Amino acid sequence: MSRQRRDIPNPRGFTLLELLISMSLFLLVIFIIGGSLRLGFRSIGAAEGKSDAMERFRSSWEIIMNQIQSAAPLTYDDDGAKKYYFKGDANHLQFVTTRSAWGDEQGSVIVSYRLESGERGRKALYASERSGVNEDTREVMLFDDLKTLSFSYFGREALGAEGTWTEQWDDPARYPEQVKMNLLGDQGEVTLLIPLYARAKK
Repeated sequence: MSRQRRDIPNPRGFTLLELLISMSLFLLVIFIIGGSLRLGFRSIGAAEGKSDAMERFRSSWEIIMNQIQSAAPLTYDDDGAKKYYFKGDANHLQFVTTRSAWGDEQGSVIVSYRLESGERGRKALYASERSGVNEDTREVMLFDDLKTLSFSYFGREALGAEGTWTEQWDDPARYPEQVKMNLLGDQGEVTLLIPLYARAKK
């Protein structure tokens, strides 16, 4: 009689070396997956931070443009002489506008932009407002972490005369036609040319 051969399973389990190799491969896969997830989260966070910065940058540009374009050539009395509120230099600008940065003021407000030094030699642009009725001053930071920022002004001595740009506007009897704002940051240089629609009476 022929005997039928049966396969008997090997009762021997995994060796210690096989377990160590399996655990090492498993830990390597977990490490790779974890690194990929961390990289993905960092990329999402960086993209969201950049998007927030761009949105704030755009909003600040819109505030400045709307306020300067809505500048009103109003005067105040100085010992019997009528002088315009508008005055400025390379790092400072003051004028009267009908557009508040907060959007809740009715009528005209006196706006002042000023550039201040911050950390690591960086610059920040602040805007402050006060109304003729309410003497309380409100302030907001429009730009920060700038390399530099400057204002310049275009005006004419007389109607039809050739205009010139200057970084100092302190003539109380004249009103500029345009304001130029040069901003330099890590993303490069931006120039904003803003016309003043209101005109002072000659």
